[in-house]
Amino acid sequence: MAQALPLFDRMELDRIRRERMELQRKLKRGGSDARSRIRREQRLAILTARQVEIEARLGIGGRP
Repeated sequence: MAQALPLFDRMELDRIRRERMELQRKLKRGGSDARSRIRREQRLAILTARQVEIEARLGIGGRP
């Protein structure tokens, strides 16, 4: 059963997940210069940390 989440957190979490998937796709595809790749990797790390933080706050993370 889906867990009811506060609207703001749910929208933020969905946005972060979409952006992370897009960055992962671009990084996997390659073909960019080192500076762009590093910038994307840093952005991906920041988004991952925010996603983990929101999931932990909401109690939906992978680990207890």
